[in-house]
Amino acid sequence: MSPTGTQIGASRVLAGMGAAAHAGVRTAGGMWLLLRRALGWMALGLAGRARMPWAAALGQMVRVGVKSLPIVCLSNLFVGMILAVSMADILRSFNMEARVAQLVAIAMTRELAALMTAIVMSGYVGAAMAAELGTMTVNEEVMALETSAMNPLRFLVVPRLLAVMVMMPCLTTVAYYMGMSGGYLVGVHLLGIGSAQYIEINNSAIAMRDVLNSLIKAEAFGIIITVVACYEGLTVTGGAEGVGRATTRAVVLSVFSIIAANLFFATVFNYMLI
Repeated sequence: MSPTGTQIGASRVLAGMGAAAHAGVRTAGGMWLLLRRALGWMALGLAGRARMPWAAALGQMVRVGVKSLPIVCLSNLFVGMILAVSMADILRSFNMEARVAQLVAIAMTRELAALMTAIVMSGYVGAAMAAELGTMTVNEEVMALETSAMNPLRFLVVPRLLAVMVMMPCLTTVAYYMGMSGGYLVGVHLLGIGSAQYIEINNSAIAMRDVLNSLIKAEAFGIIITVVACYEGLTVTGGAEGVGRATTRAVVLSVFSIIAANLFFATVFNYMLI
């Protein structure tokens, strides 16, 4: 008996799902292997057992940290202002407008500073890393390193990973202040809350535990951005068009992974580590 059209369609759907699952598992495994090897080279370099490309790492720190500072500051400033404006009407109905300061401080330190900084960095830094490494791969520069007995992970991935791991907590710390400054501007100049009162409520709402948890998340988000971008860049195929696809895929996958990781950390920090 020949298969019907419905059976053929179902088999194609199942085949597509299987192929997508296989590709996903293969990608996750490749990223895990890249991270493990990069951390191994980093540990050897920090222990003095291998030469660490410090010059490249410092250059990446300037690129990742200093050059990203304006966009990180502006985005988190606006997030704090948006949060204060959005919640003002709700709090006004309870005659608790001054609690805008508390809400903004808690939201920025617990969730928004690290999350927004990571999303901005995935588009600003992650895309650049994927495009740069993808271009090197297409132009066979990575192959030239391998031919010269120079490990590409050691000279291309490790400096980027080290730079992001150092700078992401620093950028997130700046994001705290910018987000709370945005709330301050709205609370004092738009809602009429006294400056001293706003600062007192804001400071009393900040818990060191929330700050430390947020910095842990920022570190994890930075690792995700770097590993995804470097993996996509080093596995590019198809010339210039492939570089464009890899860059887009790196940003999309980074943002999705960051949001999923944020859900995981929120669950662990709020319900498992009480």
